[in-house]
Amino acid sequence: MATAPERDEDDEIDAQSDDAGEGPERPESDQECAVSLNVIEVEGEERAEIYAHGEVADDTGRRADQQVLLAHVAPDEMIMAPVVAASYRRDFLGPKYRQIQRIRIPGEWPVPHDIYEFDELLQALPVGFSRHARRGLGLRYEHRLILEAIERATNATELLLVDGDAASLSGNTFTLGRDRFERARKALDQIGRRSQRRALQERQRLAHNEIVHAVDAERFPRQDRQPQPGEIYELVRLSSREPTRSQSDRSAATDLVLHDASQIARENPRALLELRAEIERVTLADIIDRLEATLRRNPDEPVWQRFFEEHPFVLGMAFPYPVLLVGAQAHVGGVTWDGRGENIADFLYRQRLTGGLALVEIKTTRTRLLQTRPFRGSVYAAHAELCAAISQVLAQRSELTMNFHARARGLVETDETHVGHVHCMVIAGRDPDTQDKRRSLDLFRNATKDVVVITFDELLDKLRAIHRLISQPGEQGVPAVDAEASTARPDGESGNPA
Repeated sequence: MATAPERDEDDEIDAQSDDAGEGPERPESDQECAVSLNVIEVEGEERAEIYAHGEVADDTGRRADQQVLLAHVAPDEMIMAPVVAASYRRDFLGPKYRQIQRIRIPGEWPVPHDIYEFDELLQALPVGFSRHARRGLGLRYEHRLILEAIERATNATELLLVDGDAASLSGNTFTLGRDRFERARKALDQIGRRSQRRALQERQRLAHNEIVHAVDAERFPRQDRQPQPGEIYELVRLSSREPTRSQSDRSAATDLVLHDASQIARENPRALLELRAEIERVTLADIIDRLEATLRRNPDEPVWQRFFEEHPFVLGMAFPYPVLLVGAQAHVGGVTWDGRGENIADFLYRQRLTGGLALVEIKTTRTRLLQTRPFRGSVYAAHAELCAAISQVLAQRSELTMNFHARARGLVETDETHVGHVHCMVIAGRDPDTQDKRRSLDLFRNATKDVVVITFDELLDKLRAIHRLISQPGEQGVPAVDAEASTARPDGESGNPA
């Protein structure tokens, strides 16, 4: 039989003896029950049976003496059937656990002849087990979570405690190694002590903040809890396994990364690069989903105006160079003496490197691009709606060119911005449904050198292509597109989508 690994406070209570064999050992408090031990002989071998005794009320309220088997000791194993030992509880002498009925411990056990010898045998159990029969056996209250975890996850009714690090389930028997039990027990104890220490610190902080801080906030500044080293890492490691987190948790995590961004960039720039690439990938995927949903709704022009105001970089992807959004619903001139005729551009962009301006006119997906019938053979002429949109943006360019210096003051840096050539773009319609119509549209818009015509489907396809590109893993887990060179910039700035 193994010697006791260590002792706990349960060992400090020593039993005062009655003569062995003179009836049940009496309890010393209402937390204990009377116990007795009988030695029997089975096939020439001695075995000990330990019983718990007490008065138990039946359904009618009448109380009667009851005796239940608490433990059985044979030379090769000890079997415990833990019971509730507190006499004031309604389940007195009932099973201590909801599901686990017995704990079996193989080994070499000398058969005890009285309760005191049996309690001495219990000293060989790992710390965390009750060391006195009068307390109902089983685990100490603060370590019950070990058994509760088994009960919640399995249908086991028996715990088999063996040497080593085992953890397995066979039928209704859960096998647990002593080493694994000891690790779990120590971890539970550490958590308990840490919780007590933190609770004391929290109470001290509360008393300071509510009493002393209220007297003079400058002399007695407010005390706030600071996380312990490694605490955030443990929280993130554990929470990463959870399917959801609250909005406040996500906001706190975002604030923490923003606060430490500079230090993260110095200590682990690769991680920051991967984080940025992942944010861009997720953000782009969300925008693609929103664009697809809006296309299905087929809304009017004001809805598209709001969409592109919220996601200006989507329009930026249509340009062959990096651009910055100057403004939406930009007034470019054209007012007559009676106040009418103001030209308002849907979007005004500025080339980020050269300073040239660009105008974008937004129509709807219902805007017709080509005539219904072919003009000659398989060639389709441009529809009047498309021609009107082109004329509209050209008129805006003319007004912007003439009124630039008067209109631009305070809106853009006039020294760096110019109207030497104003790029014009029309976003309208859907992709044609036949090859002949697609060819006719390309012929027309390629001949319209001053205005670029792009369909809503082409914008969506550009976004999908970029998302596929940045979603491909590069070497050693780094995203294939560097965050600085990425053409997908959901922050309002766009690179070259070509």
